[in-house]
Amino acid sequence: MADRRLVMAAPLSLSGRYALQGRAAAAGLEQLADDVRHTGGLRLGDAVLMPELVLFDDTGTGKGVRRCLDLLSGAHLLFGPYGSDLVRAAAGWSEASGRVVWNHGGSADDVQRHPQLVSVPSPASRYLATVLEAIAEPLPDARVVIAAGRGRFGRAAAQGARSAAARLGMEVVAEVTPSELSAEPGADAVLLAGSFSEDVEAVARLHRRPPVLAAVAAGLAAFGERLGERAHDVLGPSQWEEGARFRVDVGPAPAQVLRSLRARAVPSLRAAGFGAQLEYPAAQAYAAGLVALRCVEEAGGWQDDALAAASRRLRCTTFFGRFGLGADGAQEAHEMLVVQWSGRAKRVVWPSSQAEVPVSLGRR
Repeated sequence: MADRRLVMAAPLSLSGRYALQGRAAAAGLEQLADDVRHTGGLRLGDAVLMPELVLFDDTGTGKGVRRCLDLLSGAHLLFGPYGSDLVRAAAGWSEASGRVVWNHGGSADDVQRHPQLVSVPSPASRYLATVLEAIAEPLPDARVVIAAGRGRFGRAAAQGARSAAARLGMEVVAEVTPSELSAEPGADAVLLAGSFSEDVEAVARLHRRPPVLAAVAAGLAAFGERLGERAHDVLGPSQWEEGARFRVDVGPAPAQVLRSLRARAVPSLRAAGFGAQLEYPAAQAYAAGLVALRCVEEAGGWQDDALAAASRRLRCTTFFGRFGLGADGAQEAHEMLVVQWSGRAKRVVWPSSQAEVPVSLGRR
């Protein structure tokens, strides 16, 4: 068999406002390429494809993303940046160029519906909706306050929460921004979907907590590091957790991926001055690579139209969970997790198939 290079490339924020997430995603793609090489490469007909990864620093700007993609346009597989605003820039570039971009880092609903993007994570409209589904049994008639940011992500998260509340028989009693949230909100559940700092500041500001307090930022290990004991009992939606276990049909088993990602990502992030936690952007990027490589196999090559068609047909499960695109192009098969902080650790509490411990509610 002949060995050939399969060039995989991505613009990632190795510096700038998304440097933590960008470096984590870089570690995920680097580990994927290493793992595929170490297992003999990707077989395609009579050829064996050996992944070669090229990463450029987009510096956390849309202009940087477009500049990087211009320079990387000759790669066989193109992966997007981290952050829905930066992925939006990549979507515009992909539309003009006709290239498929594998989206591991953008959850905003408008980004996910772009025809040239193949999205692995769940869309923003699922974040807060997932939390309401997690508390529907113990708190079926909850009075809910939504405190979301004014950007597209926040608006999509709020819309998803409104729809879920109506479907579950809950009442949305107020919608505010995180900075407008009262220190005593007077509701059964408060759902936060601002920026990381907005969510942290709002949680710290609350004098009287409702039975359910949830924040999008609570899915990150840094949330607990920043808040300490005040993170206790806070719920958060999460795309992936180390404790998640799925029966895979594509790629390595969860325990194997977890070992390799920890070995690569944690030292890399620590060396860059970040915490020593394995964050989900590394897992998302690794999973996007697995999906892209499976589509190469299904398409028999890397021609963009064939890859796009293969991605629309594909239904599979990786260590990250299920993959399957909806009719609008958004990710619909992947199931969000809900975590809850206890002390300085977070545990999966929903869905029941993945729960490590049950949901804990405060007094009503």
